[in-house]
Amino acid sequence: MAAALRFCLLLSALFVAGGAFAAPADLVEQGRRIYTEGISVSGQPLQASRDGGAILSGPQAACIGCHRASGMGSVEGSQPVSPIGQRYLFATVGDLVMANMDGRRGKTLNQTHAPYTDEGLAMALRQGVGISGRSLSTVMPHFVLDEQDLAAIKAYLQQLSAGYSPGVSKEVIRFATVITPDVSEARRAVFKTMLQSALTAKNSSTSPRKRYMSSAASFATQTERRWDVQVWELTGEAQTWGAQLEAHYREWPVFALLSGISDTTWAPVDAFCAAQKVPCWFPSVAVPTSGNAAYGMYFSRGVALDAAVLASYLQDASAETAPKRLLQVQVQGSGSAELAARSFGQSLMAKDRTVQTITVDSDAVKGRNELIKALQAAHPGDAMALWLSAEQLRWLDGIQPPAGVQFYASASLAQLGSPQWIAPSWKPVLQVVYPYALPQERQANLAYLHSWLKLRNIPLVDEVLQSELFFSLNLMTDTLQDMLDNLYRDYLIERTEDMLGRREAGKVEQENRDRLTLGRLGRAAVLAEAVNGSAVGDAANPLAAQQRAFGLGESGGTTVYPHLSLGPTQRFASRGAYIVRFAAGNIDTLAAQSEWIVP
Repeated sequence: MAAALRFCLLLSALFVAGGAFAAPADLVEQGRRIYTEGISVSGQPLQASRDGGAILSGPQAACIGCHRASGMGSVEGSQPVSPIGQRYLFATVGDLVMANMDGRRGKTLNQTHAPYTDEGLAMALRQGVGISGRSLSTVMPHFVLDEQDLAAIKAYLQQLSAGYSPGVSKEVIRFATVITPDVSEARRAVFKTMLQSALTAKNSSTSPRKRYMSSAASFATQTERRWDVQVWELTGEAQTWGAQLEAHYREWPVFALLSGISDTTWAPVDAFCAAQKVPCWFPSVAVPTSGNAAYGMYFSRGVALDAAVLASYLQDASAETAPKRLLQVQVQGSGSAELAARSFGQSLMAKDRTVQTITVDSDAVKGRNELIKALQAAHPGDAMALWLSAEQLRWLDGIQPPAGVQFYASASLAQLGSPQWIAPSWKPVLQVVYPYALPQERQANLAYLHSWLKLRNIPLVDEVLQSELFFSLNLMTDTLQDMLDNLYRDYLIERTEDMLGRREAGKVEQENRDRLTLGRLGRAAVLAEAVNGSAVGDAANPLAAQQRAFGLGESGGTTVYPHLSLGPTQRFASRGAYIVRFAAGNIDTLAAQSEWIVP
């Protein structure tokens, strides 16, 4: 009895329903270990069981597995797992709190019970009985918890998602975007122009007392916010970027880094995001991260993916086309090229193959001369990977490619999203690892982007970059609308993991419907012009009206990538690439040499 009284007094001291809460840091930490690791206060593995007799222990019993890091819940099969953060367990009756665990079911009010008391929480965790007296879902484990464990998990839940993440207020959500010093002026300028145009359009529809009603739920909870976005343009060497980012962040705490652009390394930015727990949201980078990208969300692994795809392609080649020797050329001091070469070598090593690496100087004159020597060392039947940037590929101009050698380049490294400058003598022989939708397939996918650019008089400078930025901004808009007022960084990542694949499928379906409707309207307009005697040149072929504005055919995606999807702990939305080459008879068109390869 005395022990039970002490437990109740402890919880009473910690708990004030719906009000301010503060618990000792060590108690919260003990609760965190129970929640995220399945380790009880005693240090032993947490024990639990489910209806039906399933026994859970340690990490299997950790709350995070179902309720996620944010505490905002998930879906287990067809069963929604409810939020258990502070606002959902302990909010006072009448508080309007809403969440969207399952995008297929819509947004629902979740505060349908009285605030949990200490006794109610103990009953729910130990016996699976909610505060209303009804049994909870059968997926909810029954935990073996002593009084210390209960006090610790209570303390942790009382602070879990209890307030907005940094960078968020009732009216404004703050972002930053990062540009590293290696980015060319042309790419930098179009990136900033697009960002500013999109931001102006977004904020023009969102203002205090007159919010854009994206859904009934967002209107009811008044969750639309104005965006403030700063551009953090880094300077100097990469080893100084971390300190620059920390200084920016001290002055301007942000909810997330929104897009971004780099042509060399992004690892210092990714490390900053991991340290500050700031989501890094789909930047345009060739080398995303050197770690596990805990808070990074990326389009792909960049040049590391290209290298792995090439290794897989060469390893799986038939006996007739398999290369005798494997060689690769990297440029000294190029982090991107060195990463590609390292990834290529490691991938081949795993397949019991070796590759000879040749390093050339970064100086254009010296590097070109050394590249000539490297090419002379190749023999018929060899395969050589040229890990060269767009500018370094120009070194090939005037050099005759050795006969009988297979040559490969990386589209991510050389920014070859569309056929760009390559020496004419190399176009018939150079093959490219290509992580994008084939150019002829992208017309429908990117019709909305091209129309958006035309309406704003923004030039098409780099289709891959501009497609990535356009997607990043639109996805953030959609995800924030889905999150409603639950603006927690972990939840941003969780919602993206859960919804990206479904969102892409829905967007494709909607855009195809729109394109069909607009195409019909376009054809009708052309026919009307013909009837009125003011026919345009394609009046005899009204299908051309659709192509003029929105492209022909159905889209298979909304980006430059053919496949985008995520899942829990996945950080790279596209995980494959084609091998392409310039088509015979039309050296400005790329043709696939392989199926989509996922290494």
